[in-house]
Amino acid sequence: MKHKAGAHSCTASVLILILTYLLLTVPGYAGVTGKISGIVTDLETGDPLVGATVRVESTNLATTTDEDGEYFIIGVPVGKYNVSVTHVGFENIIKKGVRVLLDLTTPVDFDLVQMTIQLDQEVVVMAGEPLIKKDLTESKVIFTADRLRNLPNIVSVQAVLNNYPGVVIDGSDQLHVRGGRSGQVTYYYDGFSVEDPFVLNSGIRIMPSALEELSLTSGGFTAEYGDALSGIVSAVTREGTQQYHGSIRTYEELTHPYMLDEADWGSLDNLGDRSLSFDISGPIPGLDSRRYTFFGAGEYLRQTGSLPHNWGTAYTGIAKITVRPTNNLKLKTNLTYYEADGAVYDHRDVNGVSFDFNLDGLPLFEKKAYLAGVSGTYSVSSSTIMSAHLNHFMTRTHSAPQHLMGKHWSEWPGYPDEIYLDNYGNGLSTSDPYEIVGFAMGDRYDPTYRFRETKYNSASVNVVSQIDKVNQIKAGFEYRRYDVFWDFKQFYNVNPYGETYSSKPVYGSFFVQDKIEYRDFVINAGMRYDYNNSDISYNSTPEDTVAKWVKATSKSRWSPRIGMSFPISEKSVMHFNYGIYFQAPAFTYLYTNLQGDISSGLPLLGNPELEPEETISYELGLDHLIGDHLRLDVTAYYKDIQNLVTTRELQALDNLTVTKFENEDYGSVKGVDLALEYLPGDNLLSGSISYGYMIATGIGSDALEPYYTYITDSRDTLPPLKEYALDFDQRHTITAVADFRVPRHYQKQLLGVSVPDAWGLTAVGYYGSGLPYTKTDVNGNRINERNDSRLPANYRVDMRLNKDFYIGKGDNFLTLFIEVDNLFNRRNILNVYSSTGRPDYDSYTPQGGLALDSQQLADLDRLYDHDPLNFSLPRTVRIGTEFNF
Repeated sequence: MKHKAGAHSCTASVLILILTYLLLTVPGYAGVTGKISGIVTDLETGDPLVGATVRVESTNLATTTDEDGEYFIIGVPVGKYNVSVTHVGFENIIKKGVRVLLDLTTPVDFDLVQMTIQLDQEVVVMAGEPLIKKDLTESKVIFTADRLRNLPNIVSVQAVLNNYPGVVIDGSDQLHVRGGRSGQVTYYYDGFSVEDPFVLNSGIRIMPSALEELSLTSGGFTAEYGDALSGIVSAVTREGTQQYHGSIRTYEELTHPYMLDEADWGSLDNLGDRSLSFDISGPIPGLDSRRYTFFGAGEYLRQTGSLPHNWGTAYTGIAKITVRPTNNLKLKTNLTYYEADGAVYDHRDVNGVSFDFNLDGLPLFEKKAYLAGVSGTYSVSSSTIMSAHLNHFMTRTHSAPQHLMGKHWSEWPGYPDEIYLDNYGNGLSTSDPYEIVGFAMGDRYDPTYRFRETKYNSASVNVVSQIDKVNQIKAGFEYRRYDVFWDFKQFYNVNPYGETYSSKPVYGSFFVQDKIEYRDFVINAGMRYDYNNSDISYNSTPEDTVAKWVKATSKSRWSPRIGMSFPISEKSVMHFNYGIYFQAPAFTYLYTNLQGDISSGLPLLGNPELEPEETISYELGLDHLIGDHLRLDVTAYYKDIQNLVTTRELQALDNLTVTKFENEDYGSVKGVDLALEYLPGDNLLSGSISYGYMIATGIGSDALEPYYTYITDSRDTLPPLKEYALDFDQRHTITAVADFRVPRHYQKQLLGVSVPDAWGLTAVGYYGSGLPYTKTDVNGNRINERNDSRLPANYRVDMRLNKDFYIGKGDNFLTLFIEVDNLFNRRNILNVYSSTGRPDYDSYTPQGGLALDSQQLADLDRLYDHDPLNFSLPRTVRIGTEFNF
């Protein structure tokens, strides 16, 4: 026995040394904790109880009440806990199911009953979640693990966020929040930034089934969060537990495949789409279960979908280890790995050529990403916590024609002169009906090569101190060093365009904020500083034969933030916030064509001197409880957006039209969100309905919009002089959620028939008014005002039905479920041809020779015009099972 104990002790010591070494020696961290506070009183007299011990069960977090009977516990990891209180001469009480939310305070008050005789027993009560969050000074929607489990269509984070008012998914499947452009949302995963700075999107897959909490803050985010204009997405995975828990989940997916030769969708079919995932948590075997725990999760995901040549296979793995060597020190590691490959479908390329009958000519893709992070938290005292965080993040994406994957573009057959000629320059056949219409046949392929890779190392230090019962000070800084590489080449014209570059930009930030919590109001006030250094030189004289290289200057900004919430009655809380937000431009805008090459077709110049984009935001909201089960939330907001990146035509150089990225776009957004939520309580039915009204205007929807306009439109050669409705200006959105859930051991009858227990039905309905588009003639020239036409409105209903079968008297259970996306198989129109306003007709009629069958040409033209990407996805059904233990 002594030998075993020694071995275990040795193993634990080695583990602690490794984690501590990594933390102290290896160089965007945001919080992943919340706070519990409250008051302990004598139930009979109402007097505060001094010296009562309040403990978060299954953790080493505890404190005692002060002279006013009040207490607080900071640094509580996001999750659900049991909170207990003990005091000499009083009954012990445990409140079960206390939910701690990210960056918020959970109030937990206790009323203790005196005992004349000390008994070894305790009172257990179920804790209810606060109906109104009095310290919420921003607009924030929170999806806990319990809520995520019952929602349909949670295959991806974006699918979950689509249920939030103010979120718009455009025709290109890009996410917009409250009238912002795509790419203006920053993603935090377990507190670490996982942004791909080239495309400003999440660079790694986030498994919804592994999350403890997923939240979207769309207005008023505090000084702790930066480098975002529209929103902050925070995903927090579960931590290890002292007992073993886990689940295994699998499903098969059916959908309606798109048939290219009929330009229509077929009947419901199994195309091989499936998923298998698991998660497990518990103590590390052989070590103290209170101090050494782990959480692991994995997923295999195969998605083919309804479109041809559009499959993807992904593998995701998560491993977390938590070590508590002392009561004051907590060390945690996080390793997440993601790998995917697949195919990309596109109905037409930029030259209007379709590969629908030559799918091997379309590209394949490969993705890989991983996050390795170490964090340490040290409790200096019960009121002060210091934390340090180190991580390394990598994300890589590569795509190329199917038969050329693995070959660099410089190694392609026919490079450099024959690639364009073989695919476009020699012209399509004048005798093949398919090629006359616009279909590429034979050996033709989409000649585009893409490779991008981003790595970064970061180090950050945060301090949280509850300096008194009112003020919680939080401060921190972060240093992030990138290593980026870009290699791109396209052969769409006689002068192929492409470039290769690498850089090691630096990002730094510092923030300080004070959360002032009184019973009558809460204030979040802070200041943030962001620093960006692109670490690149560029040719400042592209028109000259001799390049003049200039080093780009660094950029920095201060941004103040303030938010306030205050109750106006026992059931009503108002909040207000104001903030200035900055975001560095995407790396592609900075680094494109730094050598100043204007000899390629349609030359475009990057601009390393771009300033950060800016948003000034105002928000006012009311949260009101109507009765005991109905909550109303009303929020009005306004955003003034400046310094957006766009493209502007330079004075002609050598008789060429040259375009460059500049900070010259601006816009404004105003809107109102209303949400009415029916809280479950003891009822079987709960739900919500939300309505969003928004007006998003500006002089440009995308940085590259003018660049493509200059190419196709002879009329719009100058920037707009007035704001117009942006491409994502969706005026009206409605989301309704209904959840009917029968708990375990339910024993009631309906019409004389016993109602089965442990099952639930959730339905989610969505309506969105039509997005705007600009009408043009057949040559692409604008006819009327910009975006003066609208697409039809779209709607969708998703549902999930599940039944739980408990095994024995414990908590182990098997779930059978069925999920249906787009229940009514609605064909929503996402895009149209600007010359006709239709999704399946572009007004161009091909002309063939006399020997060709005109009916065959007409039939092929119909297939060519019918772009399935102009329509929403058809009905999808997932049938699966999940075992929880």
